[in-house]
Amino acid sequence: MDKFSYFDLLAILNIEDAHPGGFELTKGLVKFLPLTSNSSVLEVGCGSGNTACYLYEKYKCSITTIDLNDQMLINAKKRFRRKNYPINIYQANAEDLPFKDNTFDVIISESVTSFTNIEKSLKEYYRVLKNGGYLLAIEMTTERPLILKEQNEIEAVYGIRKTRTVKEWEIFFKKTGFNDYKIIRGDTIINTSIKPTPSLPFHKLPPEGMDMLHKFQELIVRYKDVLGYRVFLCKKSEISK
Repeated sequence: MDKFSYFDLLAILNIEDAHPGGFELTKGLVKFLPLTSNSSVLEVGCGSGNTACYLYEKYKCSITTIDLNDQMLINAKKRFRRKNYPINIYQANAEDLPFKDNTFDVIISESVTSFTNIEKSLKEYYRVLKNGGYLLAIEMTTERPLILKEQNEIEAVYGIRKTRTVKEWEIFFKKTGFNDYKIIRGDTIINTSIKPTPSLPFHKLPPEGMDMLHKFQELIVRYKDVLGYRVFLCKKSEISK
């Protein structure tokens, strides 16, 4: 049996918009994108499908979503069927996207790319984006380089082998070809712990899930001034390489 992960925790509790700032941040950020009914959008790591549904409701654009977690896919498919929205959904890895080159006008990643091999994922985003297309990424950062002990503690909860500073993210963007990028929002992680409310099905968590929840909450408190996030808006060159 695979080790219980942070994403398993979110999936079982059906946590939506777990990234800092939540859904309100998402709604504010999509305004930076030139979305119309003719846009083709890929959401990497759709979770329960909340963002994808919002985009369809607001723009009536073509939306494709991917996720790796089985329960996340089940949750999203249920939502799409319930609303009867024509949103495509695939079980796929950001590091190896099952799409042709130059397919999408926009790619959205909300606290997903950080959990992958960043270099591989960014290359795939660049490949499937149309020339002049946009990547909007809300991603975990550290406010300073971490020592090994700190990185190990973060990996034990999030499963991220290496948490990147803003400067390191910028190096990855430039290496991929995203030379036109800017940071449009960012802060340290504050008050993002999952709180026990009646609406969350904590009774569904196995013992290892409750252990993960407690470790997560402790980590957020311990690293509230070290862990952060940035919102990167990147544009692929109008001219193909």
